[in-house]
Amino acid sequence: MEAGTVRKAIYRGTMWSLIDNFARQMITLVVFIVLARMLAPSLFGLLATAILIVQGFKAIAFDSIATAIVRLKAPTDEDYSTGIWTCLGLSLPAFGILFVLAPWLEQWLDAPGLSQVVRGVSFMILCSGLARIHEARLTHQMNFRPLAIRSFVSVVAGGAVGIGMAFNGYGVESLIAQQVVTSLCEFVLLWSLAGWTPSLRFSGTAFREIVRYGKYVATTAATNFANQNSDIFFVTYYLGAAASGFYATGKRITNTLNIVISTALMRVSLPAFSRLQDDDEQLRATFLHSTALTAMVTAPLFVGLAILSRDVVLLLLGEKWLPSVPVMQIITIIGFLTSIGYYNQSIMLVKNKPQWQTRLALLYAVTNIGAFVAFTRFGLVATALAFSLRALLLFPVSVWCAITLISVGWRQYFFNILPALVASAFMAVVVVFAATLMQDLPVVLRLTLLIGIGALSYALLLYFVMAREYRALAASFAARLILRRSYP
Repeated sequence: MEAGTVRKAIYRGTMWSLIDNFARQMITLVVFIVLARMLAPSLFGLLATAILIVQGFKAIAFDSIATAIVRLKAPTDEDYSTGIWTCLGLSLPAFGILFVLAPWLEQWLDAPGLSQVVRGVSFMILCSGLARIHEARLTHQMNFRPLAIRSFVSVVAGGAVGIGMAFNGYGVESLIAQQVVTSLCEFVLLWSLAGWTPSLRFSGTAFREIVRYGKYVATTAATNFANQNSDIFFVTYYLGAAASGFYATGKRITNTLNIVISTALMRVSLPAFSRLQDDDEQLRATFLHSTALTAMVTAPLFVGLAILSRDVVLLLLGEKWLPSVPVMQIITIIGFLTSIGYYNQSIMLVKNKPQWQTRLALLYAVTNIGAFVAFTRFGLVATALAFSLRALLLFPVSVWCAITLISVGWRQYFFNILPALVASAFMAVVVVFAATLMQDLPVVLRLTLLIGIGALSYALLLYFVMAREYRALAASFAARLILRRSYP
């Protein structure tokens, strides 16, 4: 496939993937905001701990199988069918084990009520196992429209059930129902919209290839998951369910922003990069181009969220959630690095170096868990600092792995993201200064004005410091927008 065609597919796929992630994350966030105002923080701590277990299995088992298939240039129906039966074969015993061990987990973590939540959300494993390969097939085809429909319908259905039950006096049961209904709807919709039914064939050759490649991805996923989410476990263990609720909420808003943008780009980049894996020049150009554009979008968003965290929490969640503000401010610092770091992982995968990512993830996990064991007992701020500083110090290692594989220099990589960093720093100074002049304004008005000031100051400076090709692209886009408004 020619580079131009791939780029068009990337832009089209990115648009629908962004819609998919935006629908899922924004509606889920709205549902969370409504439920957070009705329910106690400790209940969200229980849910965060239980979901951690389910999502961990999904990331380690199902996503590794899907990745092993998606990274192929031309997966066959036999590959997909083998993948779905493998997922099903793993999900059934996993569901049973989790259901049986739920009371033990509650006792071990000293978290009353956790057993009920774990058993409730364990049904999500069955739905995920049956749906993950259909999602992978649509992803490889870069057909994200059905995935966007899936996200919108499922999160609305789950949210409606959860809010309805909470309004009628149910507590943690409303949170369980929200998660299970969402997962069940996703399964049904994916099978309905994908236009594909797996055959009963199970290929030993395809299975061995999935295992051969997937074992590296699974190890990487396990260590990545521990790296990104073990803090929730340690907070629950050391500080209790209520503290876990505050901490998870502080991460949640930041992660929502990251997932909306970055996961969409990651989902598109892997199949797109895989089509260019034998063309180093085009792969290098596409990697740098994607990294620069992502930096321009995400850097101001995360900087702005860090500055405005307190107002955001007051407006959306209320005063009872203010303990989550310091966590959000600290963790938001590394949101930008996470957003551009997804491309490093895609490069390692398409260059058939999953073991590099595995070793990198092991390094992340070991250092993260060590930091949490040492610092979580000292409170939420200490935990957030440990999480963020470790990521900041080790990010260059991930960059080195990617740029080494495609022969990109450090100078070239750094200058690619420098315009976004400079413009974001300028924006931060302007917004902080403006905020000191608006302390007495109502929260809604203050946020509205500060967001507008930040966006304008960032856009103006970025236009002058960005590369010439991006400046021409921005000017062309603005001209088309003006013409369209002038001549409807």
